Amino acid sequence: MLRTAEMSELNKAINNLYDMNNNERLKELARMREKAMHDRASALEEAMQTGEEKGIAKGRAEGIADLLAKMKAFGLSDDDIKRILT
Repeated sequence: MLRTAEMSELNKAINNLYDMNNNERLKELARMREKAMHDRASALEEAMQTGEEKGIAKGRAEGIADLLAKMKAFGLSDDDIKRILT
């Protein structure tokens, strides 16, 4: 069984929770903190999405550059390459 000192500490903690729950300023601070955490998570997700899009675009550009280099290596002229790509 819990000792009396432990029960007293537990009762204090419970009373503090009740007091905090009834304190509008603390509730508002908690809401603000939760909103800030949500905003940060949203910003991180958006940054990740942007990074992925940039990575895909970079990969495409590198792929196109490689393709053009291979076409030239096979002896195709710039005019031939333009005709193929348009």
